[in-house]
Amino acid sequence: MTLDELERLERTAFEMVVQALTDYRQQAETIFREESDLPQDIAEDVTREAVEAMGLPDAGHRLYGKVDYKKAIYVFLPEATPVALMLDAKAEKPNGDRTATIQMSQTSMRVKMERGGRLIDQPGLLEQTILRGGQAFCVVTVIAKYVYTEHGESHRLQRIIVACIPNGRLQERYNSSAADTIWLAGRDAPTRGEDFRVRLNYSRLQEKAAWCVREVLGASTRNDAGPDASG
Repeated sequence: MTLDELERLERTAFEMVVQALTDYRQQAETIFREESDLPQDIAEDVTREAVEAMGLPDAGHRLYGKVDYKKAIYVFLPEATPVALMLDAKAEKPNGDRTATIQMSQTSMRVKMERGGRLIDQPGLLEQTILRGGQAFCVVTVIAKYVYTEHGESHRLQRIIVACIPNGRLQERYNSSAADTIWLAGRDAPTRGEDFRVRLNYSRLQEKAAWCVREVLGASTRNDAGPDASG
């Protein structure tokens, strides 16, 4: 598979997730408003329910990984292409909606950036391809961030920011060096021995490929996606 074909595959799988969340947005708003669970738990439930409601083509293999929803599917381009969909959900208030914090187990890319005056080159721990049943499943990683506000004991879902983290094979296109990066320093504290984390910067990612970041707006807006998710 060429790099252009890989990006096409990622975009097709990504658009399927965006459409699933778009179709489910009214239910998502209701669940956020009525449920008493923690917003993070609600986000994980809504993500799973939205994708399962769409009924993605099941490839029949179990996947493992530190993301909230993992599914082996087929994406048709038009040929059936095996994909390991890794979909993680996050919930944050509006002041945290310009980035998404991830662990290194949630990306197959190397993280090249500058932090605290020194250069970072940290390998992603997620595989680029997963082998199951004699098939190679290309890993496609998607982050769905649910932006909400609090109203008493209720939560109001404002929007869902959906972003595709490029496969590690696309390293040179998206993060060739510390100066050419889509990352920001994470919210970990190395001095306390916390695991390395990093923040995906939506604006930088959009500069590389506008399709990689989309918004699913609240049902009351009557609009599915916005061109900019920089917040």
